[in-house]
Amino acid sequence: MDFFDREACAQKQTRLLVCLFGLAVLAVVVLTYLIWGTIILAFYKPAPDAHRLFPVFINLLMIMGDMVIDPREYLHWLWNPKLICWTSLGTLVSIALGCLYKIRLLSAGGPAVAELLDGRRVENNSTDTDERKLRDIVQEMAVASGMSVPEIYILDRERGINSFAAGHTHDDVAIGVTLGATKLLTREELQGVIAHEFSHILNGDTRINMRLMALAHGLFWPTIAGRVLMHGTTRAPEIGESIFDEGDSPVFLPTAPLGILFLIIGAVSLPFVRILKSAICREREWLADSAAVQFTRNPAGITGALKKIGGLYKQGRLDTPYAETASHLYFANSDYNPWFNFFSTHPPLAKRILAIDPAFDGQFTHIKSLPSQPETEDPREAQLERQYEESVQHARAEAKARGELE
Repeated sequence: MDFFDREACAQKQTRLLVCLFGLAVLAVVVLTYLIWGTIILAFYKPAPDAHRLFPVFINLLMIMGDMVIDPREYLHWLWNPKLICWTSLGTLVSIALGCLYKIRLLSAGGPAVAELLDGRRVENNSTDTDERKLRDIVQEMAVASGMSVPEIYILDRERGINSFAAGHTHDDVAIGVTLGATKLLTREELQGVIAHEFSHILNGDTRINMRLMALAHGLFWPTIAGRVLMHGTTRAPEIGESIFDEGDSPVFLPTAPLGILFLIIGAVSLPFVRILKSAICREREWLADSAAVQFTRNPAGITGALKKIGGLYKQGRLDTPYAETASHLYFANSDYNPWFNFFSTHPPLAKRILAIDPAFDGQFTHIKSLPSQPETEDPREAQLERQYEESVQHARAEAKARGELE
């Protein structure tokens, strides 16, 4: 792999993506007006006398028919300079406020991202074997790259194999790895993953990714707000969740109608967000993979990690509700890949391995998953729960002795 060719290509692609973000904003403004302009103007369009009970609904059906039959007439009817100005201004302001909010939230740099993802900081004096191994590897890579040791975080609740690097500068950068990575990867495999993350730091990818995270939030925040108003969580629905499932069905809050409205707004911009993140991440992943091989002088390290991700049922998927927000930061895909990997933030695992190891046969050996991590419980609450159960059992025994229970 040509390292310098990859670097030049990635830098060129980044400049192009800045322009594409501007085009994405323009597309969102236009599509937002097409939706809201149609709905608003439908209230002012006179309905036939025979349909006075549902005039707006009937108008929308008629407008949709006109849009298909005569698009030019539909656009002529939709042209309203005053409404266009107000709708565009509202859309641009909402995007700007979303970006500014995320910029302020991420002003602390990499540690802010790690804490957002429920990361736990690894202390210098940690006695845990896996944590000491991780810290030693990070220190080795820091010395090799000539930079200070970044903050290290472990995502204790994540059983998949993944990692990330985030930060505005070398001084506020943080590296995070999942619990699955520390438990399932060998030392040389973990070293390959960490070297990959150091490549992102040294090439300025973390700074670009932090900016992209803020810019994408400006387009993505209506989807997050819609999920909260619908279900009370920012987590995207898992595959298989349905209102028709037996047992625990999805919970809908009283604010669900308003949540649907926000989700409709977010649906306009979500494809553009994913395409942008996918394009910028894919280009830079190739460079980081090649740099990891140069740093470690051991291609088997990073290819071994990628093979284990492919052989693990959970792969690199994360359970945190903010997995999608930071999806472009990770070593591997953090969620499912719909649309035949069209929106995937990373290249396919097999292609990444073949770029380093042409002899790879495309087969992944199954890796046994880690057991589920139990929720941390309050000791006092657990004690009271045990006392309650003991009291119930004692009361039942006494009642049975008196013949009150059979």
